[in-house]
Amino acid sequence: MDTATHTDSVQGEPLRKRRGCLGCLGRGALGLLGLLVLGMIAGAIYQAAASASDLKRYPPPGDLYDVGEYRLHIVCAGDGSPTVVLEAGAASSDLSWHLVQKGVAGFTRVCAYDRAGFGWSDPASGPISPGQVAEDLHKLLSVADVPGPYILVGHSAGASTSGRSRASTHRK
Repeated sequence: MDTATHTDSVQGEPLRKRRGCLGCLGRGALGLLGLLVLGMIAGAIYQAAASASDLKRYPPPGDLYDVGEYRLHIVCAGDGSPTVVLEAGAASSDLSWHLVQKGVAGFTRVCAYDRAGFGWSDPASGPISPGQVAEDLHKLLSVADVPGPYILVGHSAGASTSGRSRASTHRK
């Protein structure tokens, strides 16, 4: 039997022609996939360029300190003891404390910082647990030479980190 002339009894079309139509759909899907990949690459390049531009236009108001895998941003103001450490909420930066920090700086030292991946701090290589955030804060206060004792003030999810920081300090 000659396969070139064999026909599908339901459609009455040669089998070879029907496969060609499926190939056309496959090429279209492959083209769409290619456009999607190009769009993702263009987006990543744009994000990197925009982030570099933003860092030049908006330098950090405080200092960056290496705490291991990344650098954390901290900004301190005022003098006195104890030092008030401000912990921002879930997806916030130290800027959320700006007005509070100005007020507290009038009577004691106050520091606000950005967790890894927020504000001016470097991103972490993966997800960070609340326990790791507390360890990072301890390292940051040490390498930044921020004097204690500390009063930890947390907003929203920052309260969880403040509680963990306090608990880990008292275990030692």
